[in-house]
Amino acid sequence: MKKNIVIYQDEGVGELSLKNTIAFFKNNGDDVKTASAHDVSNECVFQNCDVFVMPGGADVPYCQKLNGAGNSKISAFVEQGGTYLGICAGAYYGCAAIEYHKGRGDEICETRELAFTDAIAYGSLPDIAPYYDDTLKSAAITNIILDDGHIIKTYYHGGCAFRMGADKSKVIARFDNIDDKPPAIILNKVGQGRAILSGVHLEAGEDSFSDYKKANDILKGLLKP
Repeated sequence: MKKNIVIYQDEGVGELSLKNTIAFFKNNGDDVKTASAHDVSNECVFQNCDVFVMPGGADVPYCQKLNGAGNSKISAFVEQGGTYLGICAGAYYGCAAIEYHKGRGDEICETRELAFTDAIAYGSLPDIAPYYDDTLKSAAITNIILDDGHIIKTYYHGGCAFRMGADKSKVIARFDNIDDKPPAIILNKVGQGRAILSGVHLEAGEDSFSDYKKANDILKGLLKP
């Protein structure tokens, strides 16, 4: 069934993730529009919206643009039955707190306003790829284990794993290439809606890796009503 998709497009959003996210939904036959921070905070972008997407990139600019009014609008949308899809930076952004490069000179260890889950998002993950540096040198193809035991390849670039909290967030998939198999994708019910948070790029297209269709199919399944 065709869905109405709103994708965040403003400072911090990565060009490749935005491109692939738009292509993924358009290829799925959905209606797609983008929204700036001003749109989210001041306009009726959530009217008739089914899914709001925060793509990959960097989440600190998301905070700078959306803390307060913007996040309040996003939270209300989800509480009232909408779906929040956070990919990579968008997944960090949807958690209660982040631990990005903890102990390094570029660390960011902070709480986040949306807090759609009690989980803490931590990364990047040197067991998968070199610490994130905004170049493809820190990208990799990695395996995730689905909750039914199947293993698929996904595109990874600086994303997070999740340290689960006390709420009832569900683990959808785990990283197979890390010894303790931490969660890679989680889902939590939020009011009448839900938040889907992915540390990997399920939206990635063939320009990212050749076996992208299986990851795309997982995302399609997660977004079903």
